[in-house]
Amino acid sequence: MGLILGGPNAWKVREIGSLVIALHYVNKEPALVMWPKRKPLGCVPYVLPFSEVHAFATSQGYPTPHCIARAVVAASVMGMDNGKSTIKNIVEAILDCIEDLKNMPPDLPIKDTTAPLGVATLFEKGEKVAEGELTTGPDTLH
Repeated sequence: MGLILGGPNAWKVREIGSLVIALHYVNKEPALVMWPKRKPLGCVPYVLPFSEVHAFATSQGYPTPHCIARAVVAASVMGMDNGKSTIKNIVEAILDCIEDLKNMPPDLPIKDTTAPLGVATLFEKGEKVAEGELTTGPDTLH
């Protein structure tokens, strides 16, 4: 199933420099999803799942060598140049958002699927034959 990035589907969205950071649940796990504001052709968002966050910052909040190496990968994946300022911006964005990622609820919030989505009316030969509320099942919205 696809993921619509940002907007109301995100737990939180931030813009940091030339990057957009959205906190989403990816494969039912909290994750930081990052992409450039101006998406180049072939841009793929970079995803940092919560289970890997420990490898990106020291206990004092400084970036680890792993964080810097992954920032180079992120720049490449997102179609950005891998110059020093780009890598620095990616590292800073990751470090700025780690606390938000840690504050996300560990489980995907349950959506209320009992509220109707709208009303459907069935017509046959110009005559209304049925009308009812449109609802979803419990496993259709994520």
